[in-house]
Amino acid sequence: MEMTEAVMIIMVTGMTVGVPLLGLTLRFALKPVVETWLRVREVQARGQVAAGELEGLRARVAHLEHMLDRHGMLEHPVTRGTPEPRELPEHLSAVVRVDRERV
Repeated sequence: MEMTEAVMIIMVTGMTVGVPLLGLTLRFALKPVVETWLRVREVQARGQVAAGELEGLRARVAHLEHMLDRHGMLEHPVTRGTPEPRELPEHLSAVVRVDRERV
């Protein structure tokens, strides 16, 4: 057996066995990292949705405070910077808009 044949046998055997073993090793090593990264992205996505819902809730509370203040049912007048009454319906979603007032 010549030196070239011996080197070729070792390289082919090494690649045949080594490449799948390297793949399995990388899979098991990287799986926790990828799962953690996906969970972080999922939590960030939930945070963005929650921020949008929070803005909608703020608009609804401002509208309700305005209605209570308009009917004299609010114990303390609203002192924080709320939008003008004519601007409130534009900020509310279609679900919140009603033609008549319910008290």
